[in-house]
Parts: sequence; structure tokens; C-alpha cells
Amino acid sequence: MVGRFVAKHPFVTRYSVEKRLRPACDFLRSLGLTDPQLQRAAMNFPEVLCRDVNRVLRPNVMYLESCGFSSTQLAAVVGGYPLVIINSVGKLLRPRIKFLKEAMGRNIAEIADYPGFFRHDMRRLKSRQKLLTQNSVECSLSEMLDCKHKRFLLKFGA
Repeated sequence: MVGRFVAKHPFVTRYSVEKRLRPACDFLRSLGLTDPQLQRAAMNFPEVLCRDVNRVLRPNVMYLESCGFSSTQLAAVVGGYPLVIINSVGKLLRPRIKFLKEAMGRNIAEIADYPGFFRHDMRRLKSRQKLLTQNSVECSLSEMLDCKHKRFLLKFGA
């Protein structure tokens, strides 16, 4: 697996195993990620392993904890969408969480069930929420976001 990983992501070889990669892996494990989740994160999102634990990963995790995620929920979110802990708090995380709570009236726990929430842009979130509100429809985040626009309209449109 290591050979396949390096062949797919050669840029990772520029980072120190002891100073950057191992601390990042250890930090992800401390959040409760299982070995299969860690392998998936490494293979699909190696940039997470290349970030500094104290400057990037830990501050993002602290922000998510301050939003109300429990340790179990945090492990589910990071395991399901590892990029969440390297995304900008101000540009990506805070606006989406604020929209989820205020405009959508949803609970933060729903993100643990659908961590992919963070990969959707605000235009998509707003347009779909507007349609659901207009039609008085309630659905899960995954039903709302995990489909193409045409299917969404067929399922929830007027």
C-alpha cells in the first residue's frame, strides 16, 4: 500500500515522516479515527497528513468542538470528510455551520450523519434550502445534497 500511495501522491515524500506525517496520523487517531478511516484519509486526502498539527489541524478541531460536536461526532465528521480539518474556518466552516443552524434550523449533529455537507458550496445549500422551505418539505442533509439537481427537483420540486 505504501508504494501505491507514494506513486499516486509523490509530493508527500517532501515531508518528514517524524515531523509532519506521523504526528498528523497520531492526531487523527487521537480523534478516534479507525485504521481503515485513516487509510482512506491518507489515500484520498493526503494533504491532511501534510498539514501542521498545531497550526492547522488542532485549531480546526477546536473550532468544531466549540460548535458543539461531541468527540464521537467529531470522529464521524473527520472520518467521513477529512478535509474538514484543513479547510478555512472563516471561509468554509463558520459560514456553513451558521447557515445550518440559523437558516436551515438544523442541529449540528446532522453533520455527523452526513459529513459531506462541508463539500457543498453555499449557493447549492441556499438554493436547495429555499426550495424545501417553499414546498414545506423536510428531509435529511444527505437526501437534500447527495444527488444531482435534476433528481433533487424531481424528488422535492413543485
